[in-house]
Amino acid sequence: MKSNALIEYDEKLNRYLRLNTFPVAVKFLTTWEDAPERAKRPQRDMRNRFTTCQAISMCRRFGWVIALGREDSSCVLGAMALGLEKRLPQYSEGNLCVDLYTRNLEAGRLSEESVPKLPQGKYVGVAVAPLNRTDFEPDVIVIYGNSAQIMRLGQAYLWSRGGVLQSDFRGRIDCADLAIAPLLSGEPQMIVPCTGDRIFGQVQDHEVAFSFPFSLADEIVEGLAAGERELPSTAFS
Repeated sequence: MKSNALIEYDEKLNRYLRLNTFPVAVKFLTTWEDAPERAKRPQRDMRNRFTTCQAISMCRRFGWVIALGREDSSCVLGAMALGLEKRLPQYSEGNLCVDLYTRNLEAGRLSEESVPKLPQGKYVGVAVAPLNRTDFEPDVIVIYGNSAQIMRLGQAYLWSRGGVLQSDFRGRIDCADLAIAPLLSGEPQMIVPCTGDRIFGQVQDHEVAFSFPFSLADEIVEGLAAGERELPSTAFS
């Protein structure tokens, strides 16, 4: 999709939702040649390393385009979910969960097993860009908003489908739920931001998130437009 079409799509999202931060386009990179030309690399350009949720936060708040590889990542858990870092037995056994998020190793093992993960070595990194500054076709769109705005996105998805939207909650590694889960499942996710996202991504208490495969973009907007006939958008700002 060309950038002008993405700008138009961004305008439609904001028309119906009145978002406070930019919708974020996410692209998984199989080679660095696919990275946006103007993307900042944290280690190279800022002499620093970021968590994935920090990169998304800087993108949605400041409008930065960021490409994150293993050398740029300060979060080993996020890097493992992206397939950029080896998943050692120390991780798989639940040692990074126990006494912090889980009572024992078995509960930690189940928690780590549940995290959506990309195949190891398939991608070299991930790029994020504000939707209205994107010059690539996204894999996933990530939107943060208040509960009413996120409710509207869920209603939009169900407009033509009915039923319910199933989402997972684990309270940690929400970058995997934001970016990876929609890619693997082909379905949206409603996400309560995790502890790391609150600390490093500076998520506010009123914010929740919604992400969906870009292939559902037209369907989501159709549902938003249909729902606006019943519920005025001014109620959700």
